[in-house]
Amino acid sequence: METLGKDFFGQAGWTHRGFPVQLDRSRNGTSSGGPLPERARLGAPPNRKRWLSANTRLGLGLLLSLSVLAACSGSGEPDPARPNVVLVLVDDLGWMDLGCQGSSFYETPRIDALAADGTRFTQAYSNCPVCSPSRAALMSGQNPGRVGFTGHITAIGRHRYPEDGTIVPPNDFMHLRHEVVTLAEALREAGYISASIGKWHLGDEPYWPRAQGFDTNVAGHTHGSPSSYFFPYQKPEQTWNPDMPNLDLSESAEGEYLTDRLTDEALAFIDANQHRQFFLYLSHYAVHTPLQAPQDLIGKYQAKIAAGASGKSAVYAAMVETVDHSVGRVLDKLQELEIDERTVIVIASDNGGLDSVTENAPLRAGKGHLYEGGIRVPLIVRWPGHTVPGGLVHEPVTNADLYPFVTRLAGLDADRFPAPDGRDIGRLIESGAWELRDLIWYYPHYSPQARSPGAAILSGGYKLIEFYDPPSVELYHLDDDIGEERDLAARMPRKAEELRSLLNTWIDENVPIRHTSNRRDGDASP
Repeated sequence: METLGKDFFGQAGWTHRGFPVQLDRSRNGTSSGGPLPERARLGAPPNRKRWLSANTRLGLGLLLSLSVLAACSGSGEPDPARPNVVLVLVDDLGWMDLGCQGSSFYETPRIDALAADGTRFTQAYSNCPVCSPSRAALMSGQNPGRVGFTGHITAIGRHRYPEDGTIVPPNDFMHLRHEVVTLAEALREAGYISASIGKWHLGDEPYWPRAQGFDTNVAGHTHGSPSSYFFPYQKPEQTWNPDMPNLDLSESAEGEYLTDRLTDEALAFIDANQHRQFFLYLSHYAVHTPLQAPQDLIGKYQAKIAAGASGKSAVYAAMVETVDHSVGRVLDKLQELEIDERTVIVIASDNGGLDSVTENAPLRAGKGHLYEGGIRVPLIVRWPGHTVPGGLVHEPVTNADLYPFVTRLAGLDADRFPAPDGRDIGRLIESGAWELRDLIWYYPHYSPQARSPGAAILSGGYKLIEFYDPPSVELYHLDDDIGEERDLAARMPRKAEELRSLLNTWIDENVPIRHTSNRRDGDASP
């Protein structure tokens, strides 16, 4: 059925089955409606709600004013029923990279203590095996395929693929579109002040954090790794990413380490906003490459490896420990200000660990792969008054589930801020169980690590991966084969076909920009 609706850029246009017939895939800050306002191009909050009528905006403004008034008691203190939220996203942190996850090599006592005081999710997933799409899912509560952002941002501004490859990756947006209501935008409606500190990696300058609802942006920009982890955070010969934008270096000095500096900024934000509701998105660049860390910590892990410890990289291990120090400093600040009991803490990762520098076993493979090592990640939540110390949740969840969880914490109506692919994990924490659902990954890209595009579905304990190049299908039963060592596709062809049909039906119905086949002359075919 065809209907007259709004296309991906909020312009009136014909849609078919809910999708625009024509897609404007411009990545230069323009849309089918013309260029973005200058303040948007400069990274300041633009006029983003073109999909809201003037009356609706007026109504929301009134509701916002009332909610802010209601949030304060007579003493001016925030409403304890609506907690602060601190979301620490660690880049490339593997499922086995924490002591509480079973590692005897990495030393993470502060995160381990947080897990012991809260709830740990044993089967948590990122929504993509690489960073940018996973972060888009976290910020939107939607599958990366649904928002048209399925591959990571590249230095050349397009997705790479081999000339003789089977497919051509989607010509998708490579940014989080302004029409998507981000977590920060939703929380702004509830009167929260928000800061994005650290890695962003969700688009060029018109799509940086302040244009996506955040009040503060420190060190967030287009690219996903620092030029260097040490002051002055520069590598001039790396022309595509020579320095660190949005980071004031006026009081920095030789030896300053990025993870420590970002933590300093986080603590300053908490200090300044201790008397109101806040959302802190502390998105560390660590433990992403380049591998760099303070020398004393490197020496510590070199000694451990020399003594027989089974670690791949002393530098990587040192980087993991710097993140643990960061989490500890944040926890100490919250306790010092006596706001820890009205602050929810979440520790998450954007994808699996890079298997060239860390050990993901018993999981198979690592970052960039659709196997468990690429998508299963740590997830820890401390929700005062709700999480049980040492709690474990074994049901599958994804990072997109954090969106409806956090918006519910803020008292927002789920109908106004829907998360089509997210489910409120708070309900799971409170009840201990929920109805199982299928989880979908659509990653038709030649990642630098795997170079194996495909898609996957997890359904009732069975996981099917459909590889696009070369075409093949693999089926695993994760309940008794977490390492994905026994491919059941040949032994269970009906189950494999059932899941493949479910997977492709979901993609057909929910992913508007998909990969295409590739003729052997290198040209895409429809």
